[in-house]
Amino acid sequence: MRENTALYRMLVRLMMVLSLCVAMATAAFATGTDSAHEGCCSLPLIYGVVAFLSLLLLLGYGLFFRRKEPWFLVLFVSVFVTNLGYFVLSVSRTLGEAMLANRIAYLGSVCLPLCMLMIILGLCELRPRKPVVGVLIGISVLVFLLAASGGYLRLYYKEVSMEIVGGAAKLHKIYGPLHCVYFVYLFAYLAAMVSVIIYAAVKKQGRLRKFAPIMCTVVLLNMAIWFVEQQINCDFEFLAVSYIISGLLLVLLHNILPEQEVRLEATDDPYVLCPQLADLTNREMDVLKLILENKKRKEIAEELFVTENTVKKHTAHIYEKLQISDRSELLLKLGGTNL
Repeated sequence: MRENTALYRMLVRLMMVLSLCVAMATAAFATGTDSAHEGCCSLPLIYGVVAFLSLLLLLGYGLFFRRKEPWFLVLFVSVFVTNLGYFVLSVSRTLGEAMLANRIAYLGSVCLPLCMLMIILGLCELRPRKPVVGVLIGISVLVFLLAASGGYLRLYYKEVSMEIVGGAAKLHKIYGPLHCVYFVYLFAYLAAMVSVIIYAAVKKQGRLRKFAPIMCTVVLLNMAIWFVEQQINCDFEFLAVSYIISGLLLVLLHNILPEQEVRLEATDDPYVLCPQLADLTNREMDVLKLILENKKRKEIAEELFVTENTVKKHTAHIYEKLQISDRSELLLKLGGTNL
């Protein structure tokens, strides 16, 4: 397993270098060609290479990791779907094909901010409640349906036309009144991700705090690229490469952090393993010690001379402060420690 992980890290670094080379080559085509026709003729090939790199990233994660994080899988699928949409759009020959490809690209693009937020929350050891995650998924679905309505309704796009420039399809869009919803959606996720990272750094909790500057840079860079693309006339979607690089940085970070976690688990000090223990009251510590002894709620109530309902309330407070959801997570986190 360790050899597989090392091999995957090597592939990740290789793909990052290739992605940067693709970005530089694309920039050279955009600035060094004599005409727009010469630049566009190479776009299908570049989009194809980027989509292939995205597929390699997805397959690599699926093959080299036995214990897979669901949000990472969704992230890599979303990156591939987005870049596949860009590629299909570039080789489309009718407006219908181009609009379908545009919807495919939006399907991945809408999922990406949600996946990045969930991954960052996980690295910060912050667990959102299931209803919150459900609401976020519902909002993502609504935003995608709005973006996919182009060609049917005049809410997101007022008008859409297509032309073939140098062998590559290009959409000309006049934005509708609700196009700003997508911008608000992206900005909200940007603010949420940056807030989570800053919170983890300020509170000095979570495994991500040492990498907060790197993660803030990744998040802000994606938003900056998207904003610049809205202001300039560029045939290539640089976010196609940016998404790959962001995914690579996240997976590298995810691989680095377990090594630090192993060093933490080598200590016998529970307050090093779980700094949130300092937030517990004396009575909550009493309940926690008995839970770690695998005692039932009734046994704890009898030993502390309180009601079972009181024990239930103390347990709920413990779970909330330690940012866990049940007894099994508590035993996994603190089992075997001496309080």
